[in-house]
Amino acid sequence: MRPFFSIVTVCRNAEAIIGRAGLSLRRQRIRDYEWVVVDGASADRTLEVVDSVGIEGARVYSEPDLGIYDAMNKGIKLARGKVLYFLNSDDELHDSDVLDDVAREFRAHPDVEFLFGNIVVRNPGQEIFKRFNYINRVTLPFEDLCHQAVFASRTLFFRVGSFDLRWPTSADYDWFLRVRANGANFKHIDRRIAFFAAGGAHVRDPRALADERRVLRLQYMSSRSLAIGSWLSRAAHKTSKLLRAGYRIGESPNR
Repeated sequence: MRPFFSIVTVCRNAEAIIGRAGLSLRRQRIRDYEWVVVDGASADRTLEVVDSVGIEGARVYSEPDLGIYDAMNKGIKLARGKVLYFLNSDDELHDSDVLDDVAREFRAHPDVEFLFGNIVVRNPGQEIFKRFNYINRVTLPFEDLCHQAVFASRTLFFRVGSFDLRWPTSADYDWFLRVRANGANFKHIDRRIAFFAAGGAHVRDPRALADERRVLRLQYMSSRSLAIGSWLSRAAHKTSKLLRAGYRIGESPNR
């Protein structure tokens, strides 16, 4: 039988961090998942740490790759579950009920193909709660959605395709926009999905990322639509900051 979830972790030389990610998966109250680890030919003890986590039936594949999105594409091909989730090696599922709650939502809403929740961003010495309830089919082209908040049906990858390696730091965002253009059913759930470690390629060169996102967005809309939508998005966020944005842990009433 196929597992309900395929949890895909791509990594390389992650011995110091991947154990915490794996343990957050092992602590899940339900066991209806597989852990697919796609390793980029690590030269450290990453594979030993993965084995030490003790997740029964974990499948590990180790070989050189062309980067994170190439490794994620390999994970998609290897996945057998009904629903896919990418758990980065330096991230953790928020609590032991995450998968149980998400599975319940998918079963209650069988037409949903793209489900996302909220995340907690971990910065050195600080944790920031990020709620994505403002993202929908209209706002997505002008906003950023963290991949660690997202669960997607396996059939959606068959229909929309995998990650496009032409976008070095935005292939996941391009995939979100392709999902939107394909007419997939979206759903937001107001619960915390994961602790997301700040950093990585997205913040190393903010200007390059912004330029790439602009070129990407113009594949889906006119420059005029992008300008108007971006202005409205900035205005909405400024208003939101006056009311409630930037909650730290413990300040938000939601789970």
